[in-house]
Order: sequence, then structure tokens, then C-alpha cells
Amino acid sequence: MAKLTAAGFIGLLLVCTSTLMAQAYPAQTAAPTRGAAAGGSTAQTVMWPPQGMVPITDRLANQTLQGTIVELTCFRKMGAGTISSPEQVACAKAAVADKSGVVGILTEGDGVFKLVGPQTANFYAKLVPMLGKKVVAPGAEVILSNNFDYHAFEPRTITLAK
Repeated sequence: MAKLTAAGFIGLLLVCTSTLMAQAYPAQTAAPTRGAAAGGSTAQTVMWPPQGMVPITDRLANQTLQGTIVELTCFRKMGAGTISSPEQVACAKAAVADKSGVVGILTEGDGVFKLVGPQTANFYAKLVPMLGKKVVAPGAEVILSNNFDYHAFEPRTITLAK
């Protein structure tokens, strides 16, 4: 086994310290935005069922999304052409029932947003009947801490489209 030299120890100590500092004090970088920001950074959290309460690093301007409610794993596996099919809806309901699913909204212009906030309470209980259906959802896009996959949207309400 190799001996740790004083220089090696100091280098290891610096790497560990910088890693801990980066986690404790993340860099204040500008988040990607769609349009104008709605008032800058906030120190709020939002409910996201798979992870619990997640910090919001930024809340963008209010907007209304129109699209179809999907479960993201089934959507990726089966594709956009079958979002309203009985097979994809059944897959989505099964994923939500075993608490492994993430529910989102597929829009025509802006892509897929995972849904977060009070409308997702009780592991998407309000959204399960809407899987595969077109909806209207006023709310705001939120930037979540350590979110590297889909955009997140916090709807105030979600209603079936007419």
C-alpha cells in the first residue's frame, strides 16, 4: 500500500474541502429561461412525489400550458403517437400505482414538463383520471435544484380541455 505524502494529503484535503463547499454554497448562475423571469430567485420548495420536497431555485413568468397528461417512463418507452392509447394509459396507471412513475404534461410547442406542486399531492391522485387526456394548466415553470432532466411546471389548477 502506498504511503500518503504530505503533499498528497494536502491535495486530498483541498479536493474534499472544495467539493463540500460547492455543495454547501452552489454557484449563483443564471438558470435557462423561457421568456422573462417572474421576480428572480426564491427560497421556496415544491412537492415532487418521487423526491418529496425539492428546492426551487427560480420561478419563471406565469403561463398556461395546454397538452396531454402522460407518465414519463411510459411516454419514453411507447412514444408520443400512443399517448392516449389504452396501452399507454394502463402503463401510466401501473407506474403511478407502484409509486415509480412521474407524471408530466406533453405540450405541442414546448415539449414535456414534469408536474410538481400541490396538484401532485398523494402521488398524483388528482392526475390519474386525466392520464392520456388533453388539459389546460395555468401556472409557472420552476427551476428545481439538481434537476437535470425535464422542465418542471407547477400548475395552479388543471382542467380537462374542451
